[in-house]
Amino acid sequence: MTGLPDLIGLLYRADWTRLSLSGELRAEYGPEPPPPPPPLPRSPRKYRSRWYRDWPGQRQDNDRYVGHGALLIGSGGRWRLVCPDPGRGAGGEAAEGNDGEHVWSWRPLEMGGPAPLPVRENGTYLPVPELFCPSRLLGGYTLEELGPVTVAGRDAIAVAATPRRDALGFRPGRQAYDRVEVAVDAELGILLRRIETSAGELVTLTELTDVTMDPLEAADPARFAPRPGSHLGDAKGEKPGVSGPVWAAANLAAGGLGALTRYLPNWPGRGAPAEQPEAIPSPDPAPLGLAGGSPPPDEVLELLYRSGEPQVLSATARQWLDFAAVARPMSEEMRAGGGGFASLLDTVTSVMNVTRTEARLRVSGPDRYRLDYSARPRPVDATTISCDGERCWRVFQDWIAVGPATSLREPIVSLAESSWLLRLGLSGGAELTYRGRPARQLRVTSSGGEQVLGLLMSFPADAIVDAETGCLLRLLCYTDDTLAIWSELDDISTEPIDPDEFQVHVPPGTRIVEATGNVITDAVAAIPGVKGTAARAAAEAVNRTVGAVSAARSFWDDLRGHR
Repeated sequence: MTGLPDLIGLLYRADWTRLSLSGELRAEYGPEPPPPPPPLPRSPRKYRSRWYRDWPGQRQDNDRYVGHGALLIGSGGRWRLVCPDPGRGAGGEAAEGNDGEHVWSWRPLEMGGPAPLPVRENGTYLPVPELFCPSRLLGGYTLEELGPVTVAGRDAIAVAATPRRDALGFRPGRQAYDRVEVAVDAELGILLRRIETSAGELVTLTELTDVTMDPLEAADPARFAPRPGSHLGDAKGEKPGVSGPVWAAANLAAGGLGALTRYLPNWPGRGAPAEQPEAIPSPDPAPLGLAGGSPPPDEVLELLYRSGEPQVLSATARQWLDFAAVARPMSEEMRAGGGGFASLLDTVTSVMNVTRTEARLRVSGPDRYRLDYSARPRPVDATTISCDGERCWRVFQDWIAVGPATSLREPIVSLAESSWLLRLGLSGGAELTYRGRPARQLRVTSSGGEQVLGLLMSFPADAIVDAETGCLLRLLCYTDDTLAIWSELDDISTEPIDPDEFQVHVPPGTRIVEATGNVITDAVAAIPGVKGTAARAAAEAVNRTVGAVSAARSFWDDLRGHR
Protein backbone atom coordinates (compact mmCIF):
# COMPACT_ATOMS: atom_id res chain seq x y z
CA MET A 1 0.00 0.00 0.00
CA THR A 2 1.45 3.37 -1.01
CA GLY A 3 -0.70 5.64 1.17
CA LEU A 4 -3.07 8.39 0.00
CA PRO A 5 -0.49 11.23 -0.27
CA ASP A 6 1.78 9.09 -2.47
CA LEU A 7 -1.20 7.97 -4.58
CA ILE A 8 -2.38 11.57 -5.10
CA GLY A 9 1.13 12.59 -6.15
CA LEU A 10 1.40 9.60 -8.52
CA LEU A 11 -1.88 10.48 -10.24
CA TYR A 12 -1.13 14.18 -10.46
CA ARG A 13 2.39 13.83 -11.86
CA ALA A 14 1.52 11.25 -14.52
CA ASP A 15 2.74 12.65 -17.85
CA TRP A 16 2.01 10.58 -20.94
CA THR A 17 3.97 13.02 -23.17
CA ARG A 18 7.21 11.66 -21.68
CA LEU A 19 6.36 8.03 -22.42
CA SER A 20 7.30 5.69 -25.23
CA LEU A 21 5.05 2.64 -25.43
CA SER A 22 2.74 0.52 -27.52
CA GLY A 23 -0.38 -1.22 -26.35
CA GLU A 24 -3.67 -2.83 -27.32
CA LEU A 25 -6.85 -1.08 -26.23
CA ARG A 26 -10.19 -2.63 -25.41
CA ALA A 27 -13.47 -0.97 -24.51
CA GLU A 28 -16.81 -2.47 -23.54
CA TYR A 29 -19.74 -0.11 -23.47
CA GLY A 30 -23.44 0.30 -24.06
CA PRO A 31 -26.02 3.08 -24.38
CA GLU A 32 -25.44 5.45 -21.47
CA PRO A 33 -28.49 6.69 -19.54
CA PRO A 34 -29.08 10.41 -19.95
CA PRO A 35 -27.42 12.62 -17.32
CA PRO A 36 -29.56 14.88 -15.10
CA PRO A 37 -30.63 18.13 -16.78
CA PRO A 38 -28.43 21.18 -16.12
CA PRO A 39 -29.72 24.66 -15.19
CA LEU A 40 -29.28 25.68 -18.84
CA PRO A 41 -29.75 23.46 -21.91
CA ARG A 42 -26.46 21.93 -22.98
CA SER A 43 -25.28 19.25 -25.30
CA PRO A 44 -25.21 15.80 -23.65
CA ARG A 45 -21.74 15.42 -25.26
CA LYS A 46 -22.30 11.68 -25.29
CA TYR A 47 -18.99 9.84 -25.36
CA ARG A 48 -17.19 13.14 -26.08
CA SER A 49 -14.31 12.17 -23.81
CA ARG A 50 -14.33 8.52 -24.91
CA TRP A 51 -11.57 7.33 -27.17
CA TYR A 52 -14.10 5.09 -28.95
CA ARG A 53 -16.74 7.81 -29.44
CA ASP A 54 -16.34 7.78 -33.24
CA TRP A 55 -14.89 4.31 -33.66
CA PRO A 56 -16.77 1.22 -34.83
CA GLY A 57 -17.54 -1.46 -32.24
CA GLN A 58 -18.65 -5.08 -32.40
CA ARG A 59 -22.16 -5.65 -31.06
CA GLN A 60 -22.41 -8.46 -28.52
CA ASP A 61 -25.27 -10.82 -27.68
CA ASN A 62 -26.11 -8.71 -24.62
CA ASP A 63 -26.57 -5.61 -26.85
CA ARG A 64 -23.37 -4.09 -25.56
CA TYR A 65 -20.42 -3.22 -27.79
CA VAL A 66 -16.73 -4.08 -27.74
CA GLY A 67 -14.16 -1.90 -29.49
CA HIS A 68 -10.45 -2.48 -30.07
CA GLY A 69 -7.54 -0.25 -30.98
CA ALA A 70 -3.77 -0.26 -31.39
CA LEU A 71 -1.98 2.60 -29.64
CA LEU A 72 1.57 3.84 -30.20
CA ILE A 73 3.11 6.69 -28.16
CA GLY A 74 6.46 8.27 -28.97
CA SER A 75 8.55 11.04 -27.49
CA GLY A 76 7.45 14.66 -27.54
CA GLY A 77 3.73 13.87 -27.32
CA ARG A 78 3.59 11.98 -30.63
CA TRP A 79 0.95 9.27 -30.80
CA ARG A 80 -1.16 7.19 -33.17
CA LEU A 81 -4.37 5.23 -32.55
CA VAL A 82 -5.74 2.80 -35.14
CA CYS A 83 -9.10 1.09 -34.74
CA PRO A 84 -10.38 -1.58 -37.14
CA ASP A 85 -13.98 -1.70 -38.35
CA PRO A 86 -15.16 -5.28 -37.69
CA GLY A 87 -17.49 -5.19 -40.68
CA ARG A 88 -15.08 -3.97 -43.37
CA GLY A 89 -12.15 -6.35 -43.28
CA ALA A 90 -8.59 -5.36 -44.17
CA GLY A 91 -8.18 -1.66 -44.81
CA GLY A 92 -11.48 -0.79 -43.16
CA GLU A 93 -9.98 1.02 -40.22
CA ALA A 94 -9.99 4.53 -38.81
CA ALA A 95 -7.02 6.36 -37.32
CA GLU A 96 -5.99 9.54 -35.55
CA GLY A 97 -2.82 10.88 -33.99
CA ASN A 98 -0.29 13.63 -33.47
CA ASP A 99 2.96 13.90 -35.44
CA GLY A 100 4.36 16.71 -33.27
CA GLU A 101 3.23 19.46 -35.64
CA HIS A 102 -0.36 18.54 -36.44
CA VAL A 103 -3.07 16.61 -34.73
CA TRP A 104 -4.97 14.60 -37.35
CA SER A 105 -7.90 12.30 -37.83
CA TRP A 106 -8.82 10.02 -40.72
CA ARG A 107 -11.94 7.98 -41.50
CA PRO A 108 -12.91 5.84 -44.50
CA LEU A 109 -15.47 7.54 -46.72
CA GLU A 110 -17.92 4.74 -45.98
CA MET A 111 -18.12 5.82 -42.33
CA GLY A 112 -19.72 9.10 -43.44
CA GLY A 113 -19.25 12.64 -42.20
CA PRO A 114 -16.02 14.56 -41.56
CA ALA A 115 -13.47 13.06 -39.20
CA PRO A 116 -13.55 14.96 -35.89
CA LEU A 117 -10.27 15.86 -34.25
CA PRO A 118 -9.21 13.87 -31.17
CA VAL A 119 -10.34 14.78 -27.68
CA ARG A 120 -8.66 17.82 -26.13
CA GLU A 121 -7.96 18.05 -22.40
CA ASN A 122 -5.94 20.76 -20.63
CA GLY A 123 -4.82 22.25 -23.91
CA THR A 124 -3.47 18.95 -25.28
CA TYR A 125 -4.97 16.45 -27.72
CA LEU A 126 -4.95 13.14 -25.87
CA PRO A 127 -4.97 9.61 -27.28
CA VAL A 128 -7.15 8.04 -24.55
CA PRO A 129 -8.31 10.60 -21.95
CA GLU A 130 -9.88 7.93 -19.70
CA LEU A 131 -6.46 6.35 -19.13
CA PHE A 132 -3.88 9.04 -19.81
CA CYS A 133 -5.41 11.95 -17.87
CA PRO A 134 -5.63 10.41 -14.37
CA SER A 135 -5.55 13.76 -12.54
CA ARG A 136 -9.25 14.11 -13.39
CA LEU A 137 -9.89 11.71 -10.49
CA LEU A 138 -8.44 14.11 -7.93
CA GLY A 139 -11.07 16.84 -8.00
CA GLY A 140 -14.55 15.76 -6.94
CA TYR A 141 -13.84 12.12 -6.05
CA THR A 142 -13.17 10.23 -2.84
CA LEU A 143 -10.31 7.79 -3.39
CA GLU A 144 -9.87 4.42 -1.66
CA GLU A 145 -6.76 2.32 -2.18
CA LEU A 146 -7.73 -1.35 -2.61
CA GLY A 147 -4.32 -3.00 -2.96
CA PRO A 148 -1.71 -4.18 -5.50
CA VAL A 149 -2.74 -5.81 -8.78
CA THR A 150 -1.11 -6.83 -12.07
CA VAL A 151 -2.63 -5.48 -15.30
CA ALA A 152 -1.20 -5.85 -18.81
CA GLY A 153 1.87 -7.43 -17.27
CA ARG A 154 2.66 -4.37 -15.13
CA ASP A 155 2.54 -3.71 -11.40
CA ALA A 156 -0.42 -1.52 -10.51
CA ILE A 157 -2.50 -0.21 -7.61
CA ALA A 158 -6.24 -0.87 -7.50
CA VAL A 159 -8.19 2.25 -6.50
CA ALA A 160 -11.90 2.96 -6.09
CA ALA A 161 -13.11 6.49 -6.85
CA THR A 162 -16.55 7.63 -5.75
CA PRO A 163 -17.97 10.93 -7.03
CA ARG A 164 -18.44 13.16 -4.02
CA ARG A 165 -20.29 16.34 -3.30
CA ASP A 166 -17.56 18.78 -2.50
CA ALA A 167 -17.83 21.41 0.20
CA LEU A 168 -20.39 23.42 -1.79
CA GLY A 169 -22.01 20.63 -3.77
CA PHE A 170 -19.67 20.66 -6.78
CA ARG A 171 -19.32 17.40 -8.66
CA PRO A 172 -16.66 16.35 -11.19
CA GLY A 173 -19.25 16.60 -13.94
CA ARG A 174 -22.48 14.94 -15.00
CA GLN A 175 -21.89 11.24 -15.43
CA ALA A 176 -23.81 8.00 -15.81
CA TYR A 177 -21.88 6.12 -13.12
CA ASP A 178 -21.64 6.22 -9.33
CA ARG A 179 -18.33 4.37 -8.88
CA VAL A 180 -15.07 4.04 -10.77
CA GLU A 181 -12.48 1.33 -10.16
CA VAL A 182 -9.08 1.89 -11.75
CA ALA A 183 -5.71 0.21 -11.92
CA VAL A 184 -2.96 2.83 -11.56
CA ASP A 185 0.43 1.94 -13.03
CA ALA A 186 2.70 1.90 -9.97
CA GLU A 187 5.57 3.48 -11.90
CA LEU A 188 3.98 5.73 -14.53
CA GLY A 189 0.79 6.88 -12.81
CA ILE A 190 -1.34 6.32 -15.93
CA LEU A 191 -4.44 4.13 -15.70
CA LEU A 192 -4.15 0.65 -17.13
CA ARG A 193 -7.82 -0.12 -16.55
CA ARG A 194 -10.94 1.94 -15.79
CA ILE A 195 -14.28 0.35 -14.87
CA GLU A 196 -17.35 2.58 -14.46
CA THR A 197 -20.42 1.13 -12.74
CA SER A 198 -23.87 2.35 -11.73
CA ALA A 199 -25.75 0.55 -8.93
CA GLY A 200 -23.30 -2.31 -9.34
CA GLU A 201 -23.94 -2.68 -13.09
CA LEU A 202 -21.17 -2.19 -15.63
CA VAL A 203 -21.42 1.03 -17.62
CA THR A 204 -18.03 1.21 -19.37
CA LEU A 205 -14.77 -0.73 -19.27
CA THR A 206 -11.61 0.74 -20.82
CA GLU A 207 -8.30 -1.08 -20.54
CA LEU A 208 -4.86 -1.68 -21.98
CA THR A 209 -4.59 -5.41 -22.62
CA ASP A 210 -0.92 -5.38 -23.59
CA VAL A 211 1.86 -2.85 -22.97
CA THR A 212 5.39 -2.72 -24.37
CA MET A 213 7.72 -0.01 -23.11
CA ASP A 214 10.16 1.71 -25.50
CA PRO A 215 9.20 -0.23 -28.66
CA LEU A 216 11.47 0.28 -31.66
CA GLU A 217 8.67 1.63 -33.87
CA ALA A 218 8.02 4.50 -31.41
CA ALA A 219 11.39 6.01 -32.43
CA ASP A 220 10.32 6.28 -36.11
CA PRO A 221 8.64 9.69 -36.80
CA ALA A 222 7.04 8.27 -39.96
CA ARG A 223 4.82 6.05 -37.80
CA PHE A 224 2.95 9.13 -36.58
CA ALA A 225 2.51 10.90 -39.93
CA PRO A 226 -1.09 11.74 -40.90
CA ARG A 227 -2.72 9.62 -43.58
CA PRO A 228 -3.46 11.32 -46.91
CA GLY A 229 -6.76 13.16 -46.75
CA SER A 230 -6.73 13.49 -42.98
CA HIS A 231 -8.45 16.30 -41.09
CA LEU A 232 -5.56 18.37 -39.71
CA GLY A 233 -5.47 20.57 -36.62
CA ASP A 234 -2.89 22.50 -34.62
CA ALA A 235 -1.00 20.10 -32.34
CA LYS A 236 -0.40 22.92 -29.86
CA GLY A 237 -4.12 23.16 -29.22
CA GLU A 238 -4.55 26.74 -30.38
CA LYS A 239 -8.11 27.92 -30.85
CA PRO A 240 -9.50 27.52 -34.36
CA GLY A 241 -11.36 30.26 -36.11
CA VAL A 242 -15.05 30.49 -35.24
CA SER A 243 -17.41 29.58 -38.05
CA GLY A 244 -19.98 27.09 -39.19
CA PRO A 245 -23.66 26.47 -38.45
CA VAL A 246 -23.16 25.92 -34.72
CA TRP A 247 -21.32 29.21 -34.46
CA ALA A 248 -24.15 30.87 -36.39
CA ALA A 249 -26.71 29.51 -33.92
CA ALA A 250 -24.58 30.58 -30.97
CA ASN A 251 -24.14 34.01 -32.55
CA LEU A 252 -27.92 34.30 -32.77
CA ALA A 253 -28.23 33.36 -29.08
CA ALA A 254 -25.64 36.01 -28.18
CA GLY A 255 -27.66 38.58 -30.09
CA GLY A 256 -30.65 37.65 -27.95
CA LEU A 257 -28.57 38.01 -24.78
CA GLY A 258 -27.37 41.41 -25.97
CA ALA A 259 -30.98 42.47 -26.44
CA LEU A 260 -31.91 40.98 -23.07
CA THR A 261 -29.29 43.06 -21.22
CA ARG A 262 -30.92 46.23 -22.50
CA TYR A 263 -34.07 45.31 -20.62
CA LEU A 264 -32.30 44.48 -17.34
CA PRO A 265 -32.20 47.50 -15.00
CA ASN A 266 -29.05 48.56 -13.18
CA TRP A 267 -26.63 46.80 -15.52
CA PRO A 268 -23.15 46.76 -13.90
CA GLY A 269 -21.18 49.94 -14.36
CA ARG A 270 -24.14 52.30 -14.80
CA GLY A 271 -23.71 53.79 -11.35
CA ALA A 272 -21.98 57.04 -10.58
CA PRO A 273 -18.18 57.03 -11.05
CA ALA A 274 -17.71 57.34 -7.28
CA GLU A 275 -19.40 53.95 -6.87
CA GLN A 276 -16.69 52.21 -8.90
CA PRO A 277 -13.36 51.18 -7.32
CA GLU A 278 -10.49 53.02 -8.97
CA ALA A 279 -8.36 49.91 -9.51
CA ILE A 280 -7.67 46.37 -8.40
CA PRO A 281 -5.34 46.32 -5.35
CA SER A 282 -1.63 45.69 -5.79
CA PRO A 283 -0.72 42.14 -4.71
CA ASP A 284 1.48 41.62 -1.68
CA PRO A 285 3.17 39.17 -1.71
CA ALA A 286 3.82 39.31 -5.43
CA PRO A 287 2.78 36.41 -7.69
CA LEU A 288 5.26 33.62 -8.29
CA GLY A 289 7.66 34.05 -11.21
CA LEU A 290 6.85 33.11 -14.77
CA ALA A 291 9.51 30.42 -14.98
CA GLY A 292 8.13 26.89 -14.99
CA GLY A 293 8.56 25.11 -11.69
CA SER A 294 8.21 21.59 -10.40
CA PRO A 295 4.83 20.26 -9.21
CA PRO A 296 3.92 20.96 -5.58
CA PRO A 297 5.02 18.45 -2.92
CA ASP A 298 2.67 15.62 -2.01
CA GLU A 299 1.47 17.25 1.20
CA VAL A 300 0.25 20.29 -0.76
CA LEU A 301 -1.55 18.10 -3.30
CA GLU A 302 -3.22 16.22 -0.42
CA LEU A 303 -4.24 19.56 1.13
CA LEU A 304 -6.01 20.51 -2.11
CA TYR A 305 -7.63 17.07 -2.37
CA ARG A 306 -9.00 17.15 1.18
CA SER A 307 -10.34 20.69 0.81
CA GLY A 308 -13.25 19.25 -1.17
CA GLU A 309 -14.49 17.20 1.79
CA PRO A 310 -17.58 18.64 3.51
CA GLN A 311 -16.54 21.20 6.10
CA VAL A 312 -17.80 24.00 8.31
CA LEU A 313 -16.54 27.40 7.22
CA SER A 314 -17.37 31.07 7.68
CA ALA A 315 -15.49 33.77 5.78
CA THR A 316 -15.74 37.13 4.08
CA ALA A 317 -15.44 36.81 0.31
CA ARG A 318 -14.28 39.71 -1.87
CA GLN A 319 -13.64 40.12 -5.57
CA TRP A 320 -12.43 42.84 -7.90
CA LEU A 321 -13.08 42.14 -11.60
CA ASP A 322 -11.80 44.13 -14.56
CA PHE A 323 -14.28 43.00 -17.19
CA ALA A 324 -12.56 44.84 -20.02
CA ALA A 325 -9.32 42.95 -19.29
CA VAL A 326 -11.16 39.61 -19.10
CA ALA A 327 -12.94 40.22 -22.41
CA ARG A 328 -9.92 41.54 -24.27
CA PRO A 329 -8.53 38.20 -25.55
CA MET A 330 -11.84 37.19 -27.09
CA SER A 331 -12.83 40.59 -28.41
CA GLU A 332 -10.90 40.49 -31.68
CA GLU A 333 -12.04 36.96 -32.49
CA MET A 334 -15.67 37.68 -31.63
CA ARG A 335 -15.78 40.97 -33.49
CA ALA A 336 -14.39 39.26 -36.57
CA GLY A 337 -17.44 36.98 -36.45
CA GLY A 338 -19.77 39.99 -36.29
CA GLY A 339 -23.48 39.67 -35.60
CA GLY A 340 -24.79 38.76 -32.16
CA PHE A 341 -21.48 38.34 -30.36
CA ALA A 342 -20.20 41.71 -31.59
CA SER A 343 -23.44 43.29 -30.37
CA LEU A 344 -23.20 41.52 -27.01
CA LEU A 345 -19.59 42.66 -26.49
CA ASP A 346 -20.49 46.23 -27.42
CA THR A 347 -23.38 46.20 -24.95
CA VAL A 348 -21.39 44.76 -22.07
CA THR A 349 -17.96 46.34 -22.42
CA SER A 350 -19.40 49.81 -23.00
CA VAL A 351 -20.77 49.94 -19.46
CA MET A 352 -18.33 47.80 -17.46
CA ASN A 353 -15.37 48.98 -15.43
CA VAL A 354 -13.65 47.43 -12.43
CA THR A 355 -16.41 46.00 -10.23
CA ARG A 356 -16.27 44.98 -6.57
CA THR A 357 -18.20 42.23 -4.82
CA GLU A 358 -18.22 41.46 -1.09
CA ALA A 359 -20.23 38.90 0.86
CA ARG A 360 -20.27 36.87 4.08
CA LEU A 361 -20.17 33.15 3.32
CA ARG A 362 -21.24 30.42 5.73
CA VAL A 363 -21.06 26.73 4.82
CA SER A 364 -21.97 23.61 6.80
CA GLY A 365 -21.69 20.75 4.31
CA PRO A 366 -23.43 20.23 0.94
CA ASP A 367 -26.72 22.07 0.44
CA ARG A 368 -26.38 24.00 3.71
CA TYR A 369 -24.98 27.45 3.07
CA ARG A 370 -25.70 31.17 3.27
CA LEU A 371 -24.25 34.04 1.25
CA ASP A 372 -25.10 37.61 2.36
CA TYR A 373 -23.90 40.30 -0.04
CA SER A 374 -22.87 43.70 1.30
CA ALA A 375 -21.64 44.93 -2.12
CA ARG A 376 -22.60 43.76 -5.63
CA PRO A 377 -22.06 45.38 -9.03
CA ARG A 378 -25.78 45.23 -9.80
CA PRO A 379 -28.37 46.28 -7.20
CA VAL A 380 -30.91 44.15 -9.09
CA ASP A 381 -29.09 40.94 -8.08
CA ALA A 382 -29.86 38.85 -5.00
CA THR A 383 -28.71 40.23 -1.64
CA THR A 384 -28.95 36.86 0.13
CA ILE A 385 -28.75 33.28 -1.11
CA SER A 386 -29.40 30.63 1.52
CA CYS A 387 -30.17 26.91 1.71
CA ASP A 388 -31.00 24.83 4.79
CA GLY A 389 -30.75 21.44 3.07
CA GLU A 390 -34.42 21.36 2.07
CA ARG A 391 -35.29 24.77 0.67
CA CYS A 392 -33.34 27.49 -1.10
CA TRP A 393 -34.07 31.22 -0.87
CA ARG A 394 -32.81 34.00 -3.14
CA VAL A 395 -33.67 37.37 -1.61
CA PHE A 396 -33.99 40.41 -3.87
CA GLN A 397 -34.91 44.03 -3.17
CA ASP A 398 -38.67 43.54 -3.28
CA TRP A 399 -39.24 39.83 -3.85
CA ILE A 400 -37.91 36.38 -2.89
CA ALA A 401 -37.42 33.29 -5.06
CA VAL A 402 -38.05 30.03 -3.20
CA GLY A 403 -37.26 26.55 -4.50
CA PRO A 404 -35.90 23.15 -3.49
CA ALA A 405 -32.38 22.71 -2.13
CA THR A 406 -29.70 23.11 -4.78
CA SER A 407 -25.95 23.55 -5.09
CA LEU A 408 -24.58 27.07 -4.70
CA ARG A 409 -23.46 28.18 -8.17
CA GLU A 410 -22.14 31.67 -7.39
CA PRO A 411 -18.57 31.76 -8.79
CA ILE A 412 -17.09 33.41 -5.73
CA VAL A 413 -17.91 30.41 -3.52
CA SER A 414 -15.35 28.32 -5.43
CA LEU A 415 -12.84 29.99 -3.13
CA ALA A 416 -14.15 27.87 -0.24
CA GLU A 417 -12.37 24.78 -1.54
CA SER A 418 -9.44 24.21 -3.88
CA SER A 419 -9.65 20.58 -5.03
CA TRP A 420 -10.69 21.74 -8.51
CA LEU A 421 -7.18 23.20 -8.95
CA LEU A 422 -5.87 19.62 -9.20
CA ARG A 423 -7.27 19.47 -12.74
CA LEU A 424 -4.90 22.28 -13.74
CA GLY A 425 -1.15 22.73 -14.02
CA LEU A 426 0.36 23.62 -10.64
CA SER A 427 3.85 24.50 -9.49
CA GLY A 428 5.45 25.98 -6.39
CA GLY A 429 3.92 25.29 -2.99
CA ALA A 430 6.27 27.38 -0.83
CA GLU A 431 5.23 28.05 2.75
CA LEU A 432 4.30 31.60 3.79
CA THR A 433 2.13 33.50 6.23
CA TYR A 434 -0.72 35.44 4.63
CA ARG A 435 -2.75 37.79 6.83
CA GLY A 436 -1.71 35.88 9.91
CA ARG A 437 -2.55 32.41 8.57
CA PRO A 438 -0.10 29.67 7.46
CA ALA A 439 -0.48 29.13 3.74
CA ARG A 440 1.04 27.79 0.53
CA GLN A 441 1.55 29.76 -2.67
CA LEU A 442 1.00 28.13 -6.07
CA ARG A 443 1.31 29.12 -9.69
CA VAL A 444 -1.59 27.90 -11.85
CA THR A 445 -1.08 27.32 -15.56
CA SER A 446 -3.17 25.64 -18.22
CA SER A 447 -4.24 26.51 -21.75
CA GLY A 448 -7.66 25.02 -22.27
CA GLY A 449 -8.04 23.39 -18.86
CA GLU A 450 -10.81 23.90 -16.36
CA GLN A 451 -12.13 27.44 -16.00
CA VAL A 452 -14.49 28.97 -13.47
CA LEU A 453 -16.47 31.78 -15.06
CA GLY A 454 -16.13 34.94 -13.03
CA LEU A 455 -13.20 33.56 -11.01
CA LEU A 456 -10.53 31.93 -13.16
CA MET A 457 -11.05 32.68 -16.83
CA SER A 458 -7.50 32.97 -18.16
CA PHE A 459 -3.97 31.96 -17.29
CA PRO A 460 -1.52 32.33 -15.64
CA ALA A 461 -2.99 32.60 -12.16
CA ASP A 462 -1.54 32.82 -8.67
CA ALA A 463 -3.14 31.05 -5.70
CA ILE A 464 -2.52 31.29 -1.95
CA VAL A 465 -4.07 28.27 -0.19
CA ASP A 466 -4.87 28.20 3.52
CA ALA A 467 -2.80 25.45 5.16
CA GLU A 468 -5.58 24.57 7.64
CA THR A 469 -8.80 24.48 5.58
CA GLY A 470 -7.49 24.26 2.02
CA CYS A 471 -9.63 27.22 0.99
CA LEU A 472 -8.25 29.94 -1.29
CA LEU A 473 -7.10 32.96 0.68
CA ARG A 474 -6.26 34.75 -2.57
CA LEU A 475 -6.59 33.94 -6.27
CA LEU A 476 -5.19 36.28 -8.92
CA CYS A 477 -6.17 35.79 -12.55
CA TYR A 478 -4.12 37.49 -15.28
CA THR A 479 -4.88 38.35 -18.88
CA ASP A 480 -1.51 38.72 -20.59
CA ASP A 481 0.30 41.01 -18.12
CA THR A 482 -2.86 42.61 -16.72
CA LEU A 483 -4.36 41.58 -13.38
CA ALA A 484 -7.96 40.89 -14.42
CA ILE A 485 -9.58 39.26 -11.37
CA TRP A 486 -8.63 39.44 -7.68
CA SER A 487 -10.62 37.06 -5.44
CA GLU A 488 -10.03 36.43 -1.74
CA LEU A 489 -11.36 34.99 1.53
CA ASP A 490 -10.77 36.77 4.84
CA ASP A 491 -11.93 36.54 8.49
CA ILE A 492 -12.01 32.74 8.33
CA SER A 493 -13.66 30.69 11.08
CA THR A 494 -14.33 26.96 11.44
CA GLU A 495 -16.60 27.26 14.48
CA PRO A 496 -19.96 25.39 14.37
CA ILE A 497 -22.87 27.30 12.81
CA ASP A 498 -26.42 27.36 14.19
CA PRO A 499 -28.69 25.54 11.66
CA ASP A 500 -31.28 28.32 12.04
CA GLU A 501 -28.84 30.72 10.34
CA PHE A 502 -29.42 28.93 7.03
CA GLN A 503 -33.15 29.69 7.05
CA VAL A 504 -34.68 32.87 5.68
CA HIS A 505 -37.77 34.23 7.43
CA VAL A 506 -40.03 35.84 4.85
CA PRO A 507 -41.83 38.97 6.09
CA PRO A 508 -45.63 39.00 5.62
CA GLY A 509 -46.71 40.52 2.32
CA THR A 510 -43.41 39.79 0.54
CA ARG A 511 -43.85 38.75 -3.08
CA ILE A 512 -42.81 35.10 -3.55
CA VAL A 513 -41.69 33.69 -6.92
CA GLU A 514 -41.24 29.95 -7.43
CA ALA A 515 -37.76 29.18 -8.74
CA THR A 516 -37.52 27.00 -11.88
CA GLY A 517 -33.77 26.29 -11.83
CA ASN A 518 -33.24 27.92 -15.25
CA VAL A 519 -30.82 30.80 -14.70
CA ILE A 520 -32.16 33.00 -17.52
CA THR A 521 -35.84 32.38 -16.76
CA ASP A 522 -35.42 33.05 -13.04
CA ALA A 523 -33.36 36.19 -13.69
CA VAL A 524 -36.25 37.97 -15.45
CA ALA A 525 -39.20 36.39 -13.62
CA ALA A 526 -39.87 39.33 -11.32
CA ILE A 527 -39.12 42.30 -13.60
CA PRO A 528 -42.36 44.31 -13.55
CA GLY A 529 -44.30 46.06 -16.28
CA VAL A 530 -43.52 46.35 -19.96
CA LYS A 531 -39.80 45.82 -19.37
CA GLY A 532 -40.55 42.54 -17.63
CA THR A 533 -42.75 41.32 -20.47
CA ALA A 534 -40.07 42.20 -23.04
CA ALA A 535 -37.32 40.62 -20.92
CA ARG A 536 -39.26 37.37 -20.50
CA ALA A 537 -39.92 37.24 -24.24
CA ALA A 538 -36.21 37.75 -24.91
CA ALA A 539 -35.34 35.10 -22.30
CA GLU A 540 -37.68 32.61 -23.94
CA ALA A 541 -36.08 33.29 -27.31
CA VAL A 542 -32.59 32.83 -25.82
CA ASN A 543 -33.62 29.54 -24.18
CA ARG A 544 -35.00 28.25 -27.47
CA THR A 545 -31.86 29.25 -29.35
CA VAL A 546 -29.52 27.80 -26.72
CA GLY A 547 -31.52 24.59 -26.92
CA ALA A 548 -30.94 24.50 -30.68
CA VAL A 549 -27.23 25.07 -30.14
CA SER A 550 -27.12 22.26 -27.60
CA ALA A 551 -28.84 19.89 -29.97
CA ALA A 552 -26.08 20.48 -32.49
CA ARG A 553 -23.12 20.86 -30.14
CA SER A 554 -22.07 23.03 -27.26
CA PHE A 555 -20.66 26.16 -28.90
CA TRP A 556 -18.20 26.59 -26.02
CA ASP A 557 -16.60 23.35 -27.17
CA ASP A 558 -16.23 24.96 -30.58
CA LEU A 559 -14.60 28.07 -29.08
CA ARG A 560 -12.25 26.05 -26.88
CA GLY A 561 -11.14 23.85 -29.75
CA HIS A 562 -12.46 20.44 -28.75
CA ARG A 563 -13.26 19.76 -32.43
